[in-house]
Amino acid sequence: MMMGAAMQTAPPLALAWQHTGEFWAQTGAAIAHHPFAILACAAVPAAERGYVLGQRQPPGRGQLALMEFVVTLWRIFLLAVAIWVACTGHEWNYLSSRVGAAGAWQVALGMLGVYFARHLRMLLWELLFLAVALLLGATILRWIVRAMAPGVAWLRDPHHQKAMRSVLRNLILAPVLVIYLVEMARPVFR
Repeated sequence: MMMGAAMQTAPPLALAWQHTGEFWAQTGAAIAHHPFAILACAAVPAAERGYVLGQRQPPGRGQLALMEFVVTLWRIFLLAVAIWVACTGHEWNYLSSRVGAAGAWQVALGMLGVYFARHLRMLLWELLFLAVALLLGATILRWIVRAMAPGVAWLRDPHHQKAMRSVLRNLILAPVLVIYLVEMARPVFR
């Protein structure tokens, strides 16, 4: 009598650690291939955030609402560019052919939900690793701004240091986060 051997899968933590390394490598490769497109997409939200935080007196409600609307549209553009940067040619053609069909979105979101449900523990570990990496990145950016402050008169003011940290987070960490999350969702596009 033959008994089927149960498939031994790696524990979720080990898989998450392996996938995290792969996601970081893919994110780095995507950024290295298209650095100017990513920088151009991240520049507008970073400049807006720096402008708002750099002002001694905050802008009026109407001006702030208009700026936030423009930045929201720009961040949607950043998401589209991040998907374009992260996807291979085959995946991009598959996605672009499906974008116009409303039913395709429902199927794609269903596939994404099924994938996330099947791999929930692993995804939670991956998101924890991402959160730790982003906190470490934000801490490094804070140290960089503090190190630059004595040499730059403008940065000696704590208010301006806060604005500079925000600009750097929006310029560096936000695009990396978006591309990384696209990399996490890529298995659904295959």
